[in-house]
Amino acid sequence: MRRKIFSLITHLSFMIKEYVSHNLHWLIYIAMLLIFIIDLQLPLGIVAGVPYVLVVLISLWITGDRITYIITAMGVLFTTLGFYLSPGIVAPMEIVLINRGLTILLIVSIATIVLKIKQNRHDIATLLAQSIIDPLTQCKNRRAFEMELDAEILRSKRYQRDLTMAIIDIDEFKQLSESQDKAREDENIKKLHKIINDNIRNSDHLYRIGIDKFAVLFSETDLSKAKEASEAIRKLIFSKSEKNDQNKLTVSIGIAMLGTNDSKRKLCQRAEDALLVCKSNGKNQVATLPQVICKDKPHVAAILSRSRAD
Repeated sequence: MRRKIFSLITHLSFMIKEYVSHNLHWLIYIAMLLIFIIDLQLPLGIVAGVPYVLVVLISLWITGDRITYIITAMGVLFTTLGFYLSPGIVAPMEIVLINRGLTILLIVSIATIVLKIKQNRHDIATLLAQSIIDPLTQCKNRRAFEMELDAEILRSKRYQRDLTMAIIDIDEFKQLSESQDKAREDENIKKLHKIINDNIRNSDHLYRIGIDKFAVLFSETDLSKAKEASEAIRKLIFSKSEKNDQNKLTVSIGIAMLGTNDSKRKLCQRAEDALLVCKSNGKNQVATLPQVICKDKPHVAAILSRSRAD
């Protein structure tokens, strides 16, 4: 019952947020028109144009610069029209002119500040994205892996759902690197990334955590299913590399599933230990800790071997 209530509240808050975000610009236009109408009802000398500044500030919460430029232009235009169309005058003309001039100056100044803040936000978001994205493969890097693994572990324990990690390591990477140029090495890394990415579900997470290592977080997947998926990936990589005698590429995959009392360190260590088992047994294989034996099956894409999470 509590989970249903929480889900309903989350859904409603999401709907309200979506509605406001899609209609806020129309509310801003309406607010500008209302301020203009009020300004026309007041005699000159009353600072009715200042509320335009508040509306310009609100544009800070709307993505994109266009809305800020539009309402700034509207604010300047309406402030100027208010000078000519307002009924009567209750202050000396010099005061009125200074009043209107300062209002326009304030609108433009606040708009400049808002645009600068938006640009800084964009730059920061770009830097953050670059800091968690591997430039070669465009998948998430080790920094993202460390951050998101914490979140996935908390989610798994909170909702009591399986979480399995696979570490994929390129066999004999040093020898491969020495036998080919950097361009060929990068091309192999990108091909490997594509094979893995094409054979996991949308709900799984792929990271490049080292020069020769990838990690996959299989959400809501037990050890046996994760091994089946990883074995399918390993076989596919091996079958493609067999066609090229000069550039054979194989991988070893170590897998571990989150236990009830596991920490991030313990989970990662168990996956690394499983990887060492692969390496010590001849490489180009998949190992789990604890050991899971899967029956040999015809190759099926790993993305199809498990049900998709909602």
